[in-house]
Amino acid sequence: YKDFSKGLMTELACHQLQIGSWALQKLPEKVMGHGAITYWKDGREVYDNVSGIYVFDEGMKMTFDSIISNKFYGLEEQIMGNLGTVEPEKGRYYFESVAPAPAFLQLVNDWENKMFDSLPFAGTSWAPETANANTGEFILGERPKGDGTSLLLEAFVEAVITQKQPERIAEEGYYASMLCLLGHQAMEEEKTLYFPDEYKIDYLNHQSKTLETV
Repeated sequence: YKDFSKGLMTELACHQLQIGSWALQKLPEKVMGHGAITYWKDGREVYDNVSGIYVFDEGMKMTFDSIISNKFYGLEEQIMGNLGTVEPEKGRYYFESVAPAPAFLQLVNDWENKMFDSLPFAGTSWAPETANANTGEFILGERPKGDGTSLLLEAFVEAVITQKQPERIAEEGYYASMLCLLGHQAMEEEKTLYFPDEYKIDYLNHQSKTLETV
């Protein structure tokens, strides 16, 4: 029910929106989307399928799609650029056309060792076929074990023992919450909504606004 939940956007999209903003190191400026109840006619008020498009200031887009009447593809995250694709939940990266030069491979290794050692990504227990025959390479050198639950637990235990948590986790949580709520509102109102200045904080490409400047 809408009084108690915003459905797929707050239950699922918040996690993917956090990963997307972290990967791009940017926050979107506007969002549009659509949601509907097309299958689960059980009295629910929240959507059983949604599609949202988040647009950044330079035209880049982050999309979220979810349909709970079909589970064939499961959960997939894809970070796509002109040089290739990264699938965090599978722990793989795919170069777009040519094999990377040794210097670039070293750059990837340096980056992954720095960034991924303390960033657990849930892996999957299946590997769906893709439109490209390229099988990719494992980011960490091997296929993630299980569904990633143990990695998440290990990261939590490490944070407790070392008394260190991921950097800017509060800001990431704040924006993940704001973006999924704004996306839900855009679907409800059937409008393109811009991120309100009064809710911006100093993080990435957003700066907080005082009451005098809003």
